[in-house]
Amino acid sequence: MKLGKKITRTAEIPTASMADIAFLLIIFFMLTTVFAGEKGLQIVLPEKGEEVKIKKTNIENVLINAEGQVKIGEDEVALPDIKEKAEQLLSENDSLIFSLTINRKCKYDKVIKVFDALRLANAERIAFATPKGEK
Repeated sequence: MKLGKKITRTAEIPTASMADIAFLLIIFFMLTTVFAGEKGLQIVLPEKGEEVKIKKTNIENVLINAEGQVKIGEDEVALPDIKEKAEQLLSENDSLIFSLTINRKCKYDKVIKVFDALRLANAERIAFATPKGEK
């Protein structure tokens, strides 16, 4: 009896639809992924053209220079002491508004540290003012 030639078959993976499957997986994961939104700074901005008259006794100027040194009113205050100074000023006048004036060359992290210190002192009214000569 004569045996025929043995046919050897090689396994092949069809790759014609591989790109389609990859794109479907990408779309699936993009649609089902939940992204955590960043909160950022909670700042309420006034409407355009809205102006409110405030007594000068209710405004305390906070100046931050290019080197990050802070001046509250006429007193120069170190970064760790801002919270205590703000608490003291708020105990004297509970409707006090802190007006932050920041030099353009000041590093952003210094501004955030001052802002956070004021918020820790329970300062609810903080305004950002443009330095004189800038618009």
